[in-house]
Amino acid sequence: MNQSTNGQWLLKAPAYDGGVLSEKDFNIGYGKSIQEDTQISRMQLVADTNEVEYLAYLAKLEKAGYKKIFENRVEQNQFAQFVCDDCTLYVYFVGRYAEVRVIEDRVSTPIDQFGYALPEGEGRDTTVIYQYGMMYVPEQIEPGRFLRKHQAAGMFYIIRLADSRLILIDGGWESQSTEKSVPEALKFLYEISGTPAGEKVKIAAVIITHPHGDHKQFTHDLIKHHSDCLDIERFCYNIASFQNIGGHNPTYPDFGALVCEKYPNALFLKPHTGQSFMLGDMKIDVMFTHEDMVTADKAVLSIREVNNTSVIMKFTIHGKKFMLLGDTGTNVQNDAYPIVESIRLETRFLGMYRDKPGSYAPLVSDMVQVAHHAINYKIGDYYHAIRARYAMIPGFDMAYEEQPSSYFYRVIHQLITAGAEDVLMAARKTHWFEIHRDGEITLGNEPLRGADEDYLEYLETFHPFDIKQIPF
Repeated sequence: MNQSTNGQWLLKAPAYDGGVLSEKDFNIGYGKSIQEDTQISRMQLVADTNEVEYLAYLAKLEKAGYKKIFENRVEQNQFAQFVCDDCTLYVYFVGRYAEVRVIEDRVSTPIDQFGYALPEGEGRDTTVIYQYGMMYVPEQIEPGRFLRKHQAAGMFYIIRLADSRLILIDGGWESQSTEKSVPEALKFLYEISGTPAGEKVKIAAVIITHPHGDHKQFTHDLIKHHSDCLDIERFCYNIASFQNIGGHNPTYPDFGALVCEKYPNALFLKPHTGQSFMLGDMKIDVMFTHEDMVTADKAVLSIREVNNTSVIMKFTIHGKKFMLLGDTGTNVQNDAYPIVESIRLETRFLGMYRDKPGSYAPLVSDMVQVAHHAINYKIGDYYHAIRARYAMIPGFDMAYEEQPSSYFYRVIHQLITAGAEDVLMAARKTHWFEIHRDGEITLGNEPLRGADEDYLEYLETFHPFDIKQIPF
């Protein structure tokens, strides 16, 4: 039970020897259905431990009959996954903080069975990352210029793999996913995948970063109304328990129920930090989840903003890397802690991957999705650590000098000083990065699809963003 135990071992797995056990275990949240399961996945934490004790525990598990199916190391962090009769056991050691997390995961497909690898040289010569264009309004725009039926938020990314399967990431807001725009989105999926009419588009995976309404609706509506056109093979999300954090969108359990109804045989992964798997020709590394923000002593989630539960992932294809940040780093003051939540999260995340002072080699990427639609003002080191050449902002497209939000100015300054050569917005066009086998990146775009006429007229009252016009 999740009750104070003064450091007693609470999981069914063999006990960890060494360190200081957390006072209780922690409910890590939901599975595919996004509802409380009878088999709840739990985590116990160990503080003040070390690599020797961690490795001894792995040996203890194997001696007890647990089969190791995965192992990984990133800087001072080590990760391993085991299978047993009724769950997978995921164990990882965070060297910089001398902590171990032991997770009894009762909802996931074992990591060695979840992904698939495309044989080298097979399929298309390129893989493409799309920032799908949608209808937005600017953040903090004056009331006289606000198109009220739209929102400043929303995010939808699509990846076309070399075998023509697709990955759908999040999916926008209800006001963006309309009777007009959803069929256009489906048409887009058919076109980029090259799927003939009458056949199903193969979706390698649906990934959801966190449970806010502006991060699933296209995907929700495509499944609800067009499941006969989509063959979805996998789902991947780590939704924190709503008992531990508020602010989630109440339609997520409906989404989970729909997923289970339409795709009962689809594989599911609740991603944990340090996991790595292939989807076709693309490698996906899980870099951070809300589980990393659970305190090692009290086993309490130290964040209260649901945006900050976003899963952070790194995608690698032909040597090029894309960092997905979701809405992480949202500014909020948590009364239980003296430091602003976004700063604590950024400090924790970067500390895990610092290879030397001022350097974060595992995070360096060629492309980055800018966190929380560029509505952040207290984070900055993310972008200097990632050092991306290209930045994508899932938000409104307007000239730098027209922006009413001081957040935006700060984020753009951070991106440019970190080395960004171009910043691409999502409100006017769908932009894409075509990555060739030799590592060359080709940029492309097309006009917005399925937009309302009044939105297109509204859009034309603003000038498009151009990084070359920024006065610094």
